[in-house]
Amino acid sequence: MRLVRIGTAAVSVKVGDFPRNTGLLRNAVRAARDTGVHLLVTPELAISGYSLEDRIHWADIARHSWNALCELAEDCAGITVFAGLPARIDGMNYNAAALIHDRRVLGLVLKKHLPSYSIFYEGRNWTAWPGGVTEVHGVPAGDLVFRLPFGVVSAEICEDLWSASPPAKARVMAGAEIICNPSASPFTPRKNEERRRLVRGSAAGLKSVYAYANLLGCDNSRLVFDGGGLIATPTTLVCEAPILSRKHWTLASAVVDLDEVLRIREENTTWRQDAGRVPGDATEVLDASDGDFTPAPLKDYVAQLPKSFYFEPVTRRSTDREPWLDELYDALVLGLRDYFEKVGAFEHFLVALSGGRDSALCLLMAVEAAKALKEGTEADRYASRVETVYLPNRAFSSNATEEAARSLAEELGVPFRVVSIHEEADIALAKAEELAGGADRVTPIARQNLQARVRGAMMLNWANSAAGLVLVTSNLSEAAAGYTTTGGDNQGGYSPIANVPKTLVSRLLDYLARRDGIAALRKILAIPPSAELEADQEDEKDLMPYAVLDDLLHLYARERLDLTDCWRIVCERHGDEDPEQLRAWTASFARRFAQNQ
Repeated sequence: MRLVRIGTAAVSVKVGDFPRNTGLLRNAVRAARDTGVHLLVTPELAISGYSLEDRIHWADIARHSWNALCELAEDCAGITVFAGLPARIDGMNYNAAALIHDRRVLGLVLKKHLPSYSIFYEGRNWTAWPGGVTEVHGVPAGDLVFRLPFGVVSAEICEDLWSASPPAKARVMAGAEIICNPSASPFTPRKNEERRRLVRGSAAGLKSVYAYANLLGCDNSRLVFDGGGLIATPTTLVCEAPILSRKHWTLASAVVDLDEVLRIREENTTWRQDAGRVPGDATEVLDASDGDFTPAPLKDYVAQLPKSFYFEPVTRRSTDREPWLDELYDALVLGLRDYFEKVGAFEHFLVALSGGRDSALCLLMAVEAAKALKEGTEADRYASRVETVYLPNRAFSSNATEEAARSLAEELGVPFRVVSIHEEADIALAKAEELAGGADRVTPIARQNLQARVRGAMMLNWANSAAGLVLVTSNLSEAAAGYTTTGGDNQGGYSPIANVPKTLVSRLLDYLARRDGIAALRKILAIPPSAELEADQEDEKDLMPYAVLDDLLHLYARERLDLTDCWRIVCERHGDEDPEQLRAWTASFARRFAQNQ
C-alpha cells in the first residue's frame, strides 16, 4: 500500500498584504508538516489575494508574489505544497499554482478557464493559458505533471473544475494520480453541496484522488469565501473540512492509498481505452522522484474506513436546525467581521436601530462579528465594540418601534441611546420649502426622504468621532425597487444585507429567535414593516406584499423571464391574490426596477 497523507488548507488572506498572507500560509505549512502531511493544497492566489481586479496590472504585484513564494518555499522542508500566485509572462498575467517540493519551486501550473459571468470578470485582467509549457523565473510553467517520491501529482485551478473540458483529463492520462484544485469560490447558499458533487464526480471519472482547497473570508470588500476543503478517491469522499470558520486558517487531511488508484485504472477497460486515445503531447512530466518517502501510518488509514463496508450508517438530524440558514447567517457574519478587521480603521460597529427587521438583523450580525474579532479570543469584550442609537421623529416614530429596538439592544447586552431628529427634520423641511419655492411645492416623497437624510448624516458624523463602521440597513428587495433614500438609509461603510431579500430577512429573524431564544425578535416581527416616514405608513402598502416582490425579483432579474411569464407564474404561486392586482404589481415592479437601475 502506498499511503499518502494529503492536506487542504483554507486561508483568510488580504489582497496585497504579502507579509500577512505568507505568514498564515507558513503557519498552515508547519501545522501540516507536524501532522505528517506529504502534500498540502492551499487556495487560489492565496499569496496575493484573489480579488486583485485591476491591481494585477501593476508589475509589482507579480514581483512581490514571486518573492513571497520564494520565502514560503524556505519553510517547506520535508513537505510538498501547492501555493497560488499571479505570474507575469511576456507581459501577460496568468493565474498560477506553484508546486514547492522540499523547499524547491519545481514549476507552475497555469489556469486555462477564466470565468467572466455572474460576479466574475477574470477575462478583463487575466490571460487564459492556451497550452504547452513555457518558463518563468527559470522554472517551467504551463501544463505540468510532477513525478514525486510518493506519487504523480498535477493541478487545475478553480474554474477548470467547473468547465466542460477540464484540463485534469489530459493530466491524468499523462500519469497524474492526484489532482489538486486551489480555488477561490465565493459563498452562496448550498454551493458546497455542488462542489462536493463535482469533486466526487471528478475523482470517479478521472480515476484519481482529487483534493480541493478554498479561500476563506473576505479578502477585499466584495466577496465572501466559505473555505472548507474536500478530498475524494475514485470510490468515496474521505475528507470534508467545515466551511465558514472564523479562524484565520484551517487545516484538514486524510490518508489515501495511491495503489488503489492504479488498481482501479488497471481493472477499468474504458480507462485503458481512453489512455491510448487522449493526446497528452502538450503536457510535460517533470521527474523529481528522487528522495525518501515514509508512508502514512496504516492505523490512520484504517481509522477513516467506514464501520461497515456493506451499508451506510444511519444518521439522525435535529429537526429544529436549518443548516442552510445557519450557513447563510455565518457567511454574512464572516464577511462583516473580515471587513471590519482587515480594513483596520474601525473601533466600533454603529447601528441605527429602527425597531424594524433590517436593522435588527444587522445588529445581530454586528454582535456576532464583534465576538469573532481576533479569532474570538476577546469575545467577552464584544459589547465595547457595538453601539446602537434610535433616532425618532416625533411626527411618525412609534412607541412600539422604540420599545422593540430598546428590548433587542438590552437583550444582546449592547449600549442603546435615543437621540431625536425633531429639530433637524423641521429645519430640513423649512430649507426644502425655501429651495422649492413654497411648502406646496415640496412633494410627499421629499418630505419622507429628508428625514432619512438627516439620520444618514448624523450616523456618518458619529462614525467620524467614534472611529465607527456604520452598517447600511437596506435589503435587496428595497434596493431593487428603489425603496431606499439616497443620502439616507443607503449611506454607511458596509452593507451586510445588500444581497438578502426581505422575505429572507424575516425568515432569518424568525429562525434566530427560535434557535437562540431571542425574545425581543418576536416584538420586532409582530410590527408590520414600515419606514415610519409618514403617518400610518406600511411598506407593503406602498409597494406590494414582499412575497410577491421577491418572487418577481427572482423571476425577472435572475431567471430573465419576460414580464408576461413573470405574471403568469406569480398568479399560480399566489392564488389568493386577484390576477389583475398581480398584473398591476408586476408592472409596478418592472417600472421601479428599470428606473432604479
